[in-house]
Amino acid sequence: MTTTQPDFAAVIDALKAGDRFLVTTHENPDGDALGSLLAMTSALRAIGKDVAQYLSGQSPLPAEYSFLPLAELSRTLPEDAGARIVVAVDCANERRLGPDTAFLEAAPQVIDIDHHHDNTRFGDVNLIVADASSTAEIMRDIVAALDVPLTRELAEQIYIGLVTDTGRFQYSNTTPKAHRLAAELVEAGADVNGIFQ
Repeated sequence: MTTTQPDFAAVIDALKAGDRFLVTTHENPDGDALGSLLAMTSALRAIGKDVAQYLSGQSPLPAEYSFLPLAELSRTLPEDAGARIVVAVDCANERRLGPDTAFLEAAPQVIDIDHHHDNTRFGDVNLIVADASSTAEIMRDIVAALDVPLTRELAEQIYIGLVTDTGRFQYSNTTPKAHRLAAELVEAGADVNGIFQ
């Protein structure tokens, strides 16, 4: 199931129109969740937006992601959460965002970006691409549509998500587009060996 162009355009318009964002993902995150969260943060900041990061729960992040720049990832909601547009990435439904989802109701808008086929479309604006290998793959299309340059840092954030959800390009969701994206990210400077280490 490929997403429709109106869905994609609506998300891009919402990201361009907003000023303050809260980027979040599911509890007990994997590489696609964290990579997509970081990529969305980088892209929004590149176009001059104010961005906060939030992850529900207190369980430690998996040790294999300790090299990621996650110092800003808050485990408590910012005081001004109700004034920020929520961008939920790689999350199939609102319950996966944690036990208290009242912040979604308080937000001026919720943008839901995901690749899971069973996504409940809980956002005000939804971009669900069920045939994408990963949410990180969708992030690359968003970055391009926002005219944000693909820096080495951004390429590595997207690559982490791509490599995680394709099982290092061994799972059946590994499409030709996923391979082309990997090549583009390596050309942009992603340190493949460093990420695997």
